[in-house]
Amino acid sequence: MTPDRHSAGRQTRVVDLHLKPGYSKADALDRQLARFRGELDSAIRAGAGEIVFIHGVGAGILKNELNNILLSEYPSCTFQDAPFARFGVYGATLVVIKK
Repeated sequence: MTPDRHSAGRQTRVVDLHLKPGYSKADALDRQLARFRGELDSAIRAGAGEIVFIHGVGAGILKNELNNILLSEYPSCTFQDAPFARFGVYGATLVVIKK
C-alpha cells in the first residue's frame, strides 16, 4: 500500500491486489478479495475519502467481483475506473467513501 495523492487534505491509499505466482486461481481470488475487504474496511474506519485498488486488466474476473461486492456490501461507497493516466486503462478501481 502506498499513498498517492491528496484529496481534501488527505492522501489516497493505493492498494495493489496482484499476488506473486504460485496460487491456484481460486485461492488467489479468495486472497485478493479478503485483502480488498480488509483494506476497504480499514479505510472506512480511518475516515478516508477514497482508496484505489489496482487489479490489472486480465479477464476482468477480479474487477467484476470487486464491483459486485461494492454494490451489495458497501452502500456508503461509489466506484469508477481510476484515472487512466496514472493506472492504465481499466487496470484499477477508485472507490469513493461517502461520509
